[in-house]
Amino acid sequence: MKRVLTKSALDEIIKIHQLSRRCNGLRQKKHLAKLLKLMRSHSKEITELYQKGDLHYLTEVGDLMILCFELLLENKKSIDATARLCFGRYEKKLTHLLKRP
Repeated sequence: MKRVLTKSALDEIIKIHQLSRRCNGLRQKKHLAKLLKLMRSHSKEITELYQKGDLHYLTEVGDLMILCFELLLENKKSIDATARLCFGRYEKKLTHLLKRP
C-alpha cells in the first residue's frame, strides 16, 4: 500500500497526538471535543488572517492539518488510507463538476 506520509512524519504526528491527549484529556470523548473546538477556532483564524492579507494564515492551515490528523488517530483511522480515499473522491467530484455545462 502506497504511503501518503513518510514513516518519520507519521511518528511525529503520533508523538504530538500522545502529548495532546495528555494535555487535553485521555478520555476519547473529552479529547475529541477539544480537537473539534480547536479546529473551529483555527478555521476562523485562517479566514480572518486571509481577509487581512496576513500570510500567517498558511501556518495556521498547517496547524489545522495537524488537528485533522489527530482527529483521525483519535478515531483509530489510518491517515494514509483516509487521504487516498479522499484523493479519489475529490478527483471524481471535480471531474464530474468540470463536465457540467
